[in-house]
Amino acid sequence: MGKKKNKNKISGAVKTAAKTEKKLASKLKKELADLGEEDISKVIAEIEREEAKRAAASEKTLTAPPSPRAYASLTPHPTNNELIMFGGEYHNGQQTEVYNDLLFFNPVNNSCRQVKAPGAPPPRSAHQAVATPANKGELWVFGGEFTSPTETQFYHYKDLWCFLLSEKKWEKVVSPNGPSPRSGHRMVLLGRKLCIFGGYSDDGRECRYFDDIYTFCLDTRQWAKLAPNGRGPCPRSACVMLPVGNDGLIVYGGFSRVREGRTERTYTHTDMFKLSCKGSSWSWRSLSGGTSARAGQAAAVNMHTNRGYVFGGVCDVEETEEDIRGDMSDELQVIDLETCRWHAVILKTEQAIPVPVQEKIEESPEEAVTVVTDEVFTMKLGGATNQVESTVTVAAPKPKSGPSPRMSAMMVVQRSTLFVYGGVLEKDEKQFYLGDMYSLDLHKLNEWKTIIEQPKLPDWLGSDSEDESGSESETEDSEDSEEE
Repeated sequence: MGKKKNKNKISGAVKTAAKTEKKLASKLKKELADLGEEDISKVIAEIEREEAKRAAASEKTLTAPPSPRAYASLTPHPTNNELIMFGGEYHNGQQTEVYNDLLFFNPVNNSCRQVKAPGAPPPRSAHQAVATPANKGELWVFGGEFTSPTETQFYHYKDLWCFLLSEKKWEKVVSPNGPSPRSGHRMVLLGRKLCIFGGYSDDGRECRYFDDIYTFCLDTRQWAKLAPNGRGPCPRSACVMLPVGNDGLIVYGGFSRVREGRTERTYTHTDMFKLSCKGSSWSWRSLSGGTSARAGQAAAVNMHTNRGYVFGGVCDVEETEEDIRGDMSDELQVIDLETCRWHAVILKTEQAIPVPVQEKIEESPEEAVTVVTDEVFTMKLGGATNQVESTVTVAAPKPKSGPSPRMSAMMVVQRSTLFVYGGVLEKDEKQFYLGDMYSLDLHKLNEWKTIIEQPKLPDWLGSDSEDESGSESETEDSEDSEEE
């Protein structure tokens, strides 16, 4: 008769892992005590409890523009001529502040009101939000991350929230089988389904990128993980994802890290894919015609013209084996969602204009030429040329207007007007979080209008040291920004 197995026996590997986790937790607890920080999961739970205590919604009109930020969500109001901003973060080189404020911007009179409603989500950045006119207007928010002030702790969300616009009330929607915790993902609305792709999660020991895709039915409130046919995009975050009608979407670009042995390489992608649904079957198809390699681009859709707009972004430029510089863009591009063709958007005020330029043209000599020849040399004497000035017209481009180069800005189309707000500017190995705002009439394409000015860059309180540890930290900050 065989020996009975002890079902309660724990293997040595499991014991070792448990001890390691306990040591890491103890070490983190000590580090947090030294910094004066609590465990981040406890902080979030306490914030959620406090938000749930609010009995009724309140609102106030802001006397100053919203604070500078990046990685927020900017969404067109589904029934009113307003823009809805939620969350985001601000970093000054020393500390990070993450927001959960809900702001409504009126583009007619440039006013902004803040709404505090019962049961609001905890602060987050690098999340995603979409709005639908159903039930008098709903705002749906998924995922994102919370960062402790000293950036020693990161918490990735997997929660789904719905804000009822008419009732001014938040609801935490609990449904099983949804995506894992993540930020830097992308979400679009296809008919009555939310569609989520990609993103990443970093627990301090391992950074994972995702290529999974989920849908959430707004009618049944159930998650479904798709298993499309064909080869789709590899795991990535900070990509562009645009809806194509009610049964398709396009994924372009993005950022990821891949470990090769003991080293880790970063990739800024240039490939483009289309996901389509026929009946109940989903399939990926690779597309040609992707533009330059960038991540952290802002994207928005004009549903009336079936066009997508993409602005800004960043790409790592390797100057030496050790130094990486972020090359930022201020380019605005448009993609036809039917043909999947890209074009640069050139405003009428930036088109080349004719400029008269004086130039000198040499005419043939009028004086006689004397030729002297011997057995070795031949020389020409005299024959001075005449120089005549002529006016030639050349094309000179006008200086660019509008938002400066940046990444992770917020962009949206509302009633055929494009709006861009905030983002991050990298300059001299520093990251400045911006608070300016611009609009562009997509019918006229005349010029950018400045709604909120950025008179000067925010103060940077980080170290300017160029020692090895500082350089490494700055490089990591740049890569983290691309991921979101």
